[in-house]
Amino acid sequence: MKTAFKIFLLLAVVGYLVVAIWKFGGEAEDRTCEGVRVEIIDSIPDGFITDDYIRSILTKNKISPQGMKISAINLEQIEQLMLDESHIERASCYYDAAGRLCIKVVPQQPILHVINQKGEDYYLSSTGLTMPTASFNVDLCVATGNISKKFASEHLLELAKFIHDDLFWSEQIEQINVVGPDEIELYPRVGQHIIELGSADNFQEKLSRLRIFYREGLERVGWNKYKRISLAYDGQVVCTKTDTKK
Repeated sequence: MKTAFKIFLLLAVVGYLVVAIWKFGGEAEDRTCEGVRVEIIDSIPDGFITDDYIRSILTKNKISPQGMKISAINLEQIEQLMLDESHIERASCYYDAAGRLCIKVVPQQPILHVINQKGEDYYLSSTGLTMPTASFNVDLCVATGNISKKFASEHLLELAKFIHDDLFWSEQIEQINVVGPDEIELYPRVGQHIIELGSADNFQEKLSRLRIFYREGLERVGWNKYKRISLAYDGQVVCTKTDTKK
């Protein structure tokens, strides 16, 4: 008897859900869009992606959601239009309880400011894309010297991400200078030395060595003891003393 009651109750619940989905789903299809709400998930205040920028994408593609039937609005198309913009990394669209179309976007995040020997000036994003610097100003590590866009994305990207995301190195390294593919120099904020990284290969191991040297060496002898510190040789930290002679 109890089993039969449970089966009856289960069928009743399933039946209710089917009717509710059909009824309210149909009503939702007939509803009109009450407006557009934009949400930008960005760690950079006053970044390149703004509310007006997102709305302008809709305008230039002749999409005016407000007042349209929800069933006539293609959310996947709008998401793709957002993703087609090189400055947007992720996008999603949905409706809120008030019937508004919500567009949530995550912009590309700049991690390196590149100013190369040709005078090209741009930001490199965390995904390796280039972004204009004229649109907004971000305080980032600067890369200078012999840098093509291909070299920046293939050889400097991971190094820049590491420096950007590491609390110590983001405060310590202010400039990357590329003399050649195997001659990368780092300029620190503290200390008057130049760090010779060599190539970008195994940069984490090289910087780990330098971190130990900072702690066990420079903190005892002084941060201006050496003018050059080379990490180019496997397992070594080779220093050139500062010339104190006048």
